[in-house]
Amino acid sequence: MALEHDIHHLLFQHDCVILPGFGGFLTHYRPARLDVQRKLVHPPSKELSFNRHLVRQDGLLIDRLVSREGMDFNAAKQSVDDELAGWRTTLQRNGRLELPRIGTFFHGTENQLQFEPDRRVNYLKDAFGLRPVAAVPVARQVPDTPVIHRADRAEASPVQGGVRIPGWLSAAASVAIVLTAATWWMVGDRGNRGALWDGSVVGRASEAALYVLPSAPPAVAGFRDEGPGWTAPQELYGVRRLPIAGPEGPLVAVNLGQAPVKAVPESTAVATAAPGPRFHIIGGCFLEKENADRFVSELQARGFAATLIDRKGGLYRVAYGSYPQRAMAIEALNAVRKEEAPQAWLLIK
Repeated sequence: MALEHDIHHLLFQHDCVILPGFGGFLTHYRPARLDVQRKLVHPPSKELSFNRHLVRQDGLLIDRLVSREGMDFNAAKQSVDDELAGWRTTLQRNGRLELPRIGTFFHGTENQLQFEPDRRVNYLKDAFGLRPVAAVPVARQVPDTPVIHRADRAEASPVQGGVRIPGWLSAAASVAIVLTAATWWMVGDRGNRGALWDGSVVGRASEAALYVLPSAPPAVAGFRDEGPGWTAPQELYGVRRLPIAGPEGPLVAVNLGQAPVKAVPESTAVATAAPGPRFHIIGGCFLEKENADRFVSELQARGFAATLIDRKGGLYRVAYGSYPQRAMAIEALNAVRKEEAPQAWLLIK
């Protein structure tokens, strides 16, 4: 019997496979990684290790033998023990035990059992068949940056009195001269029209404003105060023709405004509420109010306009819906009985 063949297949399905009295194999997930020295990209995998302290029987290996060979539990256990005893004999005689597609056992310092897994086997089923690929460096294209060339020397600037004047200062002086000339041209050419800048006359001497507080209102030409004027009667409203210019003057149409609105005492009549729905489709009666509220919430969550109608005879009655007309209620009751609750009934209040 090739016990290592069964161990190899069990490691694809389980993270731990124990050999009774010998030790246990463990698998550990490892993500994809880059091998810089060998310039390879390794896929994700499950790496194998061995723990000699895991000796308690877990039943995986014996159960596989029972299902594959058709033997009973005791016979399968005895078969596993016999093959493990052969492994120990090989280690003591040769100091080394190779298990195909699993790894190699050997005795290290102080005669301790060591294990070196087979690195070529990947126990991760999702990465089955994937091999390391060459890590090819990607050449990144650096965008060309524009190069700004600066003049080695500034342009020649005029010399006054043996001192060199910078070019930018000469340009600023030229702009100032041009602006000054344009300003004087506007003042001299348009002085008769008085160009206003910021509310003042350019080119003219500003004079202090003189303000005199009048002692009496100004007189209006053609007006003569002849005493109190004509006033409209208080009891007239609307558009009326009245002698505004005097008894001898013509009648003038005057709009005297609308009549004041008289306060209307508030009505003492009591508004009566419109009658509510009288036909209710009852879906359940509950002794506890908590159960009735829970049923209402469930029906509302399913799209029904459910309500808690009342409490009758100690029971809380819950309706799928309520309707103002009998025909509507009968139609809804038939639909509820057919699709939701065959025991639903109609309540008329």
